[in-house]
Order: sequence, then structure tokens, then C-alpha cells
Amino acid sequence: MNRAIKFKLKNDKIVTIRRIRGTDYDAVVKFFDKAVRDKSVKYTSLYLGQPKQNKDSFVAMHNNPNNLFLGAWYGQDLVGECTTIKISPENPKYRGLTAETGTTILNEFTSNGLGNKFKTIVEKWAVENGVHKLYAEVFHKNIRALNNLMKLGYNIVGIKHNAAIVDKELMHIYTLEKTLKK
Repeated sequence: MNRAIKFKLKNDKIVTIRRIRGTDYDAVVKFFDKAVRDKSVKYTSLYLGQPKQNKDSFVAMHNNPNNLFLGAWYGQDLVGECTTIKISPENPKYRGLTAETGTTILNEFTSNGLGNKFKTIVEKWAVENGVHKLYAEVFHKNIRALNNLMKLGYNIVGIKHNAAIVDKELMHIYTLEKTLKK
């Protein structure tokens, strides 16, 4: 994805979706801080007190062509992000044929088509960049994300039992995958 696009959500709010750049460091830090404090966004790998990523490594990750970091902006505020990272692109056995993807969206912007739009952009980028299969991991209680991914053609291929604790409750993590058509 090389240019920003305007996207109208089902609630009629308009967001701008574009690649997150190294210059967006402060906005991303603010977004992650807001996401971990939002009680409805508890089923992510983000957590309170999480160390901030070093700005130089942030810039390097976001400038790496093997990664796709998308942001959804409502005015000046980042309200959703979608990360896609090729797995071992330098390894001749893996050759970047697979990628992991994950999305975090603030509650007031969920269930409005933004997650689907992110995944559509990710799949187009993945095919254009030689990715054959996408993976996602989702906590078992994140029913909305599980249902959405399965509607988009992802299948559950594994379960990590009792792999995390959220609100003092053990969580299973489902691994989902989708094989992409060229």
C-alpha cells in the first residue's frame, strides 16, 4: 500500500488508512497506551506497563519492506492498527512465504468494517509480496475477532491451551491461517 485511502465506516465516520511510518512513533505510543487502558480492548498482547519500543528500532521495523504496518486515523488520532510481518524472509527454506498478522482497534471503531478493510489491504499486499499463507493468533474469548477471521476465510489450525492470563483467567490462544490465492 503506497497511498492513503479514505474509508467510510458503517457508523458514517471517515477514517484515513495509510502505512504507519517511523515519524508516527509518538502517535503509536499514545494509541497503544489508550488501547491498554480501554477495558473493552483486553484481548490483545498489549499490557499495562509494557516497555515502550526504542524509537530507532521502531523506525527500522517500519522501514523494512518485509513488514506492513497500517494505521487508521480519525482526524489526528490513531484509532486502529494492523501489523503484518513476513516470517524469516531471509531463510531460503521459508523465503517469506508466510506472515503473521494482528489487529488492534479501539472499541468505538470496532464492528464498523475497519477490521475487514485492514485484512483486505493486508491480503493484497501479501500476494504482491510473495506471501502464500497468513497466520493470526487470537484469545479464545475474543469471539468477535474469531468470527470475523473465519468469515474472511481463516481456519483454526491449533490451540495453545492455558497460554496466557487475562483478568486472572487462563486463556487459550487459537492459531488461525489462511492460504492466499494468487
